[in-house]
Amino acid sequence: MVIKMYYLDHVEIKKLTKDLIPRSRENPVDERLRGWNWFNSPVRPYSSSLLLPVWDVACSICPTRRDAWIRNKILKKSVPTTKQQAKGFIIHKLISSMFIKAKKLVYLGEKNLKEKLIEESKKALKNEIENMKKFVEIREDELLDFCEKIIEWQASRIESSVYETTAKYPFLNEESLVQMAFPIATEMVVDGSLLGLSRYLRMDAASIFSGIIFDIKLGKKEEWHRIQVAGYALAFESFFERPIDIGCTVYVNYYRGNIRIERDFYIIGDYLRSLFLEKRDELQMILLKDEEPRVADRCPKICMFKNKYCL
Repeated sequence: MVIKMYYLDHVEIKKLTKDLIPRSRENPVDERLRGWNWFNSPVRPYSSSLLLPVWDVACSICPTRRDAWIRNKILKKSVPTTKQQAKGFIIHKLISSMFIKAKKLVYLGEKNLKEKLIEESKKALKNEIENMKKFVEIREDELLDFCEKIIEWQASRIESSVYETTAKYPFLNEESLVQMAFPIATEMVVDGSLLGLSRYLRMDAASIFSGIIFDIKLGKKEEWHRIQVAGYALAFESFFERPIDIGCTVYVNYYRGNIRIERDFYIIGDYLRSLFLEKRDELQMILLKDEEPRVADRCPKICMFKNKYCL
């Protein structure tokens, strides 16, 4: 099997089929913590009028949640709290857009898929960086090098997947080829309003048939990364009424001039779901009080709001 950002290798498939999926069935999620139970506690939101991004709920950069207050009350838009998150925003858009572009090119019958995909993606990348520079100073040269390597790496594997599929099934039409070569839905939009979440939640990727939600992150592993995916799983369940039991955080990093990809698989069980719901209710209560959260005693050095809104 070809390895892409969301595609699994031989060992990961074994881990899923022989370990995680059987364990999730032996110890099923408490029915009260399924997203389709949105009208009952504890899934029912504290408020149905204040709708929050999943990222704002799960992320805990500021211990007093002042960063979320700044975004929701002052800026009134979703902007990164740290430079690392700003880079993450760009990587998210880049990878998702490459899958969308690749599908369009397949439908158009493009023969030079890799070259065309690289060309279009590099143009889009420069626009994304320019947009992000409105919010944060970025070391553009370093980020460009990192992203261009991702583009070339991803384009090679996308083309390989298309060639592998057409070699095995030479009589496929464009529609069937896209479905088989790209069995992942990227940038899937879900209405999370039943859970007090945004009406336009965007998940990085979901494998609907296998019930896995993927999320891309840069840097080291943190507990809130899994909590965020649990939030997406709850929203997906509330909207589609289909269970999501497995999550995967894909860590994309740049090490000594090379890309490093690590996938963290886990069961989205009662613990992660409960943590997300507690954080959601806590943040809704903070924002509805209409009281400005205090500046943290130890304001995180990495916070970009530090010198402007947290004096």
